[in-house]
Amino acid sequence: MKAKSKKSKVDLKQPNLSEDPPKYLGRIGKTLWRKLVPYLNENKNIIKADQYLLAQYCSAYDMYRTAYENVQEHGIQRPKYKTTLSPVDGKIVAKDFTGYAKNPSVQAMSDALNKMNSLGKELGLSPKSRNELINLKEPEKEQKKTSTVSELKKFFDK
Repeated sequence: MKAKSKKSKVDLKQPNLSEDPPKYLGRIGKTLWRKLVPYLNENKNIIKADQYLLAQYCSAYDMYRTAYENVQEHGIQRPKYKTTLSPVDGKIVAKDFTGYAKNPSVQAMSDALNKMNSLGKELGLSPKSRNELINLKEPEKEQKKTSTVSELKKFFDK
């Protein structure tokens, strides 16, 4: 017996994004969602289908801020040590400094920032992309096509 699946009846072409953020976003992501939705809803080119892009953007921002806080607390790099243990009793005999290792949160910040930059452009959150969205032209209606011969005749009859 087949299980009936419920089809979603959400109209993705609807012009406005929901004011309520998705439940899976973190605290910082939800705050950003609430700040961006009123701005984005003013843009006539943003539709409900764009909520998924916005959710990814807010999630990336949440990750960026979390990683940033970790870097603030633990620094960009941390010291690395090689520990030598005694073969007799397993106690630490020596701890030698071998250099520094990058805090993994630095890479997480970079990845989140790259994602935010690419998604932000799609949502019109940069000056250049806003300008491109504003200057979008409606497709021109097809004009009555004339033949090449008649166009050439017009040109040479001048």
